[in-house]
Amino acid sequence: DIQKKLYVKRKSEDPNATLPCAPISEILDTRTKSLLKVANCHGYIMSNQIISSVMAQVSEDKDINIVLREILTADGSETYIRKVTRFVDLDEDRVLSFWDIALRARQRREVAVGYKPAELEFKDATHLIINPAEKFVPRKWSPNDMIITFALD
Repeated sequence: DIQKKLYVKRKSEDPNATLPCAPISEILDTRTKSLLKVANCHGYIMSNQIISSVMAQVSEDKDINIVLREILTADGSETYIRKVTRFVDLDEDRVLSFWDIALRARQRREVAVGYKPAELEFKDATHLIINPAEKFVPRKWSPNDMIITFALD
């Protein structure tokens, strides 16, 4: 694929170069999954399994359909990574709980779902703190902390 060719070219020019992101493939048929091993592709989404999971959740609880429709459709909310200063004046309030941040996000018609501490690099994005366990525990927010929200912007 094109991304891999560009990476090989870049790697030949700079041996320390790293792949910017792993390519992701959508798999509709589970039988295709075995071909991914042959192609050495590690990133894939089995969209039919996602659809099946959504349908199972909706069949168990009809009210969840509203939430899933909002998150999973093109017309619904989008995910944003916002600076913490959008919700907090750090000169006045530096120590707040995640619930406090979530309330301030809600006043802006956004839903806070997690955060990225300043000391965490974006390349380590798998370690974002989504749905923090101790939402009520105050923490000291820094200017480079980021808040992950859903919003209709």
